[in-house]
Amino acid sequence: MNPFRRFSMILWILLRSLPPVSWGRLLMPAVFVGSWTGLCALGLEQPAAFVWSAVLAQAAHLYAVLPVSAVRQRRLFGRARTAMWGAVLVCLGLFALQIWLLNPVVTHRLVSLYGALYLGVTLLGLCGDRVALDRLVPVGAPSEVPLPFRHHLLRLYALTVFLVIVVNESLLIAHVPLGARVAILSVLPVVLHYLFEIMLRLTCPPLEDGPG
Repeated sequence: MNPFRRFSMILWILLRSLPPVSWGRLLMPAVFVGSWTGLCALGLEQPAAFVWSAVLAQAAHLYAVLPVSAVRQRRLFGRARTAMWGAVLVCLGLFALQIWLLNPVVTHRLVSLYGALYLGVTLLGLCGDRVALDRLVPVGAPSEVPLPFRHHLLRLYALTVFLVIVVNESLLIAHVPLGARVAILSVLPVVLHYLFEIMLRLTCPPLEDGPG
């Protein structure tokens, strides 16, 4: 078979096997773009519109992931109320800080800070911290999923969040117009979803290995 045709066939099969983007991933960029468009149409200054749109998008993301996170925490650790309430209060405080300052730079820095903290937790999991591993790659029982595969997922998570930080900081350093930042940051979750799924399928270690 022609090498190009063979490659095209493999690529087509790979792309067809990719799962669709969940509504939770689409909610945040949809709210971001919709809020930005609406607030700018109402005459709000672009820096304020950017911050308000980002805060509304972050709130939508929190709404989407909070129930799933609560279920995972309760299943793995037997409790979730205290941790969830603490996370919600921290998020509300960060939302209030952004609205009070109305500075896009602060919003960008908070995104990078969150990414850096998430990256740190993934590295802890890779270094053997079982709590970090269970929080980021939860399983019903350790025997259900091989440890090498869970570590592999952590590496892909780390790479993905590193790309988020790079893109976020690059937009800030390059002084990209706010409208373009909204467009790029809204498309980014979808791009990273498919990039993650492709990397997982191309680099996935054998699942038949026993737990480490």
